[in-house]
Amino acid sequence: MTRHGSVVASALVLSHDEQYERLAATTPEAVSAAVVGGDPCLDRMRASMGRRPRYRRALGADPGSRIVAVSSTWGDTSLFGRDPDLLADLLAELPDDHVVAAIFHPNTWYAHGPWQLRCWLGRCLRAGLRLVPPDAGWQQALIAADAVVGDHGAVTAYAAALGKPVLLGAFPDADVAAGSAVAALGGIAPRLDRRRSLAAQLHELTATPPDLREVGELASSVPGESAGILRRVCYELMKLDEPGEPALVAPYPESGLVPEHEPVRAWWVTGERTGSDVRLIRWPGDVQPDRGRDTVPPGRHLVVAVDHPRHDLRGAASILVHDLHDADDPDQLLAETLRAHPACAIAAAAGPGECRVLLRDGRRFTASVPPDTVDPAMCASAVRCWADAAPPAEFGLAVGTRTARVSLRSADH
Repeated sequence: MTRHGSVVASALVLSHDEQYERLAATTPEAVSAAVVGGDPCLDRMRASMGRRPRYRRALGADPGSRIVAVSSTWGDTSLFGRDPDLLADLLAELPDDHVVAAIFHPNTWYAHGPWQLRCWLGRCLRAGLRLVPPDAGWQQALIAADAVVGDHGAVTAYAAALGKPVLLGAFPDADVAAGSAVAALGGIAPRLDRRRSLAAQLHELTATPPDLREVGELASSVPGESAGILRRVCYELMKLDEPGEPALVAPYPESGLVPEHEPVRAWWVTGERTGSDVRLIRWPGDVQPDRGRDTVPPGRHLVVAVDHPRHDLRGAASILVHDLHDADDPDQLLAETLRAHPACAIAAAAGPGECRVLLRDGRRFTASVPPDTVDPAMCASAVRCWADAAPPAEFGLAVGTRTARVSLRSADH
């Protein structure tokens, strides 16, 4: 900022009058170069709010899904530095009508290396985590989110400035500048309690969100005006005439949000039968809820793809699922699967709109569902709900936020 008592910068851009006052108190010689120019990133995010449905689709969320964004800055006092198991615990406790997206500071990516970060997050990625790349997409992910769990990093503060409900999983108060937007966030947002159910705390957060307007007010003194101010300053420095038309504020493209993720190939499933309809609730099988906060109901069963890399999950599965395209003779393949896996009660082969099912008692069914509705493999779990009776030829099936009418045909017909 200064060197040998002289101001180096031609223009020092600040986002808020509070920063100007802090500069004047600490480095008064730099005040002559200071410009309160607002926050172009925040202005652009606010201009992008109308594209929220597109960003949600880019994260793989259905219209009824809840998106939880988890933001961590870098260092030992960050959320990930203090609680590296939080992401896995969230994924384990939240059923599959939730999408969890992780946003890490670039210093976390490159201090440890992308390979190391992906290695640490391996079970989370297998459990459906959306990992936002370090160079693009975090703004869109914040806009898409229904709730944010974060720390003292700028991304969490941006979430609060956008009006998102924020829960603080880490917040080193001593590291935050007094009077700043981040300090205001720390004084208002609730703190995560690791002794309690994470799902319950997120429900409380969204049901009664904190009033974070002060954070937004401290983020920028000139909301919506940053592009015009900064363009004027740049043209003055270049000694050029500024264009006559207004400065543009372009929304963030949905193509800029390309999260890393893997298909979930292991699920804990519970089923409830009401008349001829079935509702299934799923939790990813690659992560386990903390024993002290286990919110998954008893009576759940494990559904695992036969190509899952964890042999322990395959060996403990109640239902093993093949890709129907891999089955030249589905009946033979399913019979061999049951012979090879004594703990397995049902073998299935699922493909687009269809699921072949073989129970250990010898009954065989073919289930059909309309395309782009429920996961066809879940028809095997639905059939399991009629373990001691004949399932109907047609029934309603709900899995998370998706529903379908299932047509079921016995192999004897």
